[in-house]
Amino acid sequence: MTARTYNRFPLFELTLLVALALMGWVAFRLYDLEPQADLHRKPVIELRAEYFLISQYVESSINDLHMALTNFLQAKSSSVLQDFESRSSESQAWLDDQRQHWSVVAASGFEHEPVVSQTNQSALIQTQLLPLLSRISAAYKTYQSSAQYLIANSGQPGIKERIAQKQQNLQRARARLLALARESRMRGQIMDWFLTGPQHQYGKLEDRFQNMRFAVVLALVAVCSVLMLAIYRGQLWRTRRMLEQHKNQHLQQLAHLDKLANFGRLAQELAHEIKQPLTAINARAYTLQKSTPANTEAQKDAAVIRNETKRLDRILKDFLELAKPSEPKLEPMVAEAALQETCDLMGSQLAEEGIELKLEPNGEIQFLADAQQLKQVLLNLVKNAGESMDRGGTVTLRACKGQRELHGESTEAAILEVADTGQGIPAEIQKRIFDPFFSTKGEGGTGLGLAIAARIVDKHGGNLEFDSAPGKGTVFRIVLPACHDHHLHEQSTAH
Repeated sequence: MTARTYNRFPLFELTLLVALALMGWVAFRLYDLEPQADLHRKPVIELRAEYFLISQYVESSINDLHMALTNFLQAKSSSVLQDFESRSSESQAWLDDQRQHWSVVAASGFEHEPVVSQTNQSALIQTQLLPLLSRISAAYKTYQSSAQYLIANSGQPGIKERIAQKQQNLQRARARLLALARESRMRGQIMDWFLTGPQHQYGKLEDRFQNMRFAVVLALVAVCSVLMLAIYRGQLWRTRRMLEQHKNQHLQQLAHLDKLANFGRLAQELAHEIKQPLTAINARAYTLQKSTPANTEAQKDAAVIRNETKRLDRILKDFLELAKPSEPKLEPMVAEAALQETCDLMGSQLAEEGIELKLEPNGEIQFLADAQQLKQVLLNLVKNAGESMDRGGTVTLRACKGQRELHGESTEAAILEVADTGQGIPAEIQKRIFDPFFSTKGEGGTGLGLAIAARIVDKHGGNLEFDSAPGKGTVFRIVLPACHDHHLHEQSTAH
């Protein structure tokens, strides 16, 4: 069952329906098995013996048949196939004999027995025994039909779905036969109870069965209520834990962003002061590199100096963007188009590393965003997802709608997800991944990518969330306020 189906049909509601169906079935079976007080002992003894015989034969035969079929599908042995076919024919012939015999008995009754005894036994055979044998025979035919198909087509290419369907039919037919065998045994046990009880208690059996029905129904109601309550509380606990985790992540992001906002002006002034000597150092290193002979130590030193100054300049630009990003220019956007553009830009690059980048269809999910800034965030998340996998794996882009608490208010949100099958984020560093200058990429990373992404998403009025477990991959979610067609029209008109 998919996650969408679970949302439409919660597990506790499914449990409720199953419980109601089970209670109805038990009550019906108890009514069906309700004894008749005026049965004479001899017909009851014969019927009891027949029910036990049916139960024993069906259980043993279906288990033997299933074992023979399993052995043939594994070994493809002709001798095993002959054994299966022989057992199958014997079972069907036995059932046909039993049905014919008891049909004759029901029609003719017992000689030398009172009329009332014949009438009661005939009624039981017609209403209980013969229908039971018919249901067993039908289940056998379903089992044999599915088994013959598997024998003839097992291992054939191109029909996996059909074979899987036949295997399900086979298992359902086997379960049906075992259930009918248990029903037959239960009928025999109840008749045995009648025979061993005192004669004067026969007239009270109907009342006892009625009390039993009420007791069983009440017990089932109690058990199912406890089960549903446990499932509901478990789901509620998991939902609260997830919401609390996302809330903590958002609070951590807000704390980081507040700190960055306080020194935005200082960062600009500091960057201006650092950028001038960096430019001078890079210019002098370039002159030195050009004026020295090729492949000398001096030229190599000059090249190292230029590379490091470029790296410092890149860090400085990222730091400025983190400290004081530009205000987003919000425009109407559709999630699938934004994700498709990201997929087009990064697909070939990830494919060279053996990583599959795929986009799952998501429908018309709409929101307002700055296209360039959102692209920057998506590209950063996809790049990080690809770097989390050594070689091979999958990065999936998808979008959905959901209720989220954004800046203290519950609202309908557009959620853009970037999911990978990498190693996941270790628990000990999950609290630090949004910290500026914190990086797990060694010298190649500035440690500002996720901090910048979180700042951009916050400027859009949204949250940047993630879920991760070591060895199970990571899912980052860009959560933005959703909008509808009339909002898009109003925004377009305003521009």
